[in-house]
Amino acid sequence: MPARDTKRMFADELEAMMARMPLSKVRVADLCARCGVERRVFYYHFKDKYDLVAWMFEQDRAAAATTCAPYTQEFYAESHRRLWVRRDFYRRAFEEDTQNSIEHYLLQLSVEANAAALRRHLGVATLSREHAFAARHFAHGNVGCVMDWLRGDLQATAEQLATYMFSSMPHDLFEAYERLAASASQGHAPA
Repeated sequence: MPARDTKRMFADELEAMMARMPLSKVRVADLCARCGVERRVFYYHFKDKYDLVAWMFEQDRAAAATTCAPYTQEFYAESHRRLWVRRDFYRRAFEEDTQNSIEHYLLQLSVEANAAALRRHLGVATLSREHAFAARHFAHGNVGCVMDWLRGDLQATAEQLATYMFSSMPHDLFEAYERLAASASQGHAPA
């Protein structure tokens, strides 16, 4: 079976299991038994169950990039729509608060993306404390708001959430993402 099909098999089964139990109760051995494979097959593809959840998130994000230009408000709206379709799964995934949780993964991903965008935009190798703080602060706010939204604590459509996100973005970061979007639409990969 191709690697992508094997990963998808684990993802589908994990989502089915999490419809009945929290991620903390899912054991890799049980997941493998339900898939009819040995544990070594799982560990060939993933470090742990949290790595599998992160892969699932990346697949949803990559699917959004097939319909919208990256770094744009439309891309984030489409990403949010895809999260919303699977909100029950993501709600349960966000209940985990361990070092490898999806929340920590998204925070790290968002902080790194914001910092990289700012470094490129400002033409610097190292961000000032102020810009490093802005990258981190905005990431924490976004991930927290997405979690609140998925739980139903923040009432908005996917489009409204993306609009709120872009309208609250620090000026330098907004300009950085605008430049990245322009480069991407012209077919240039970010450096």
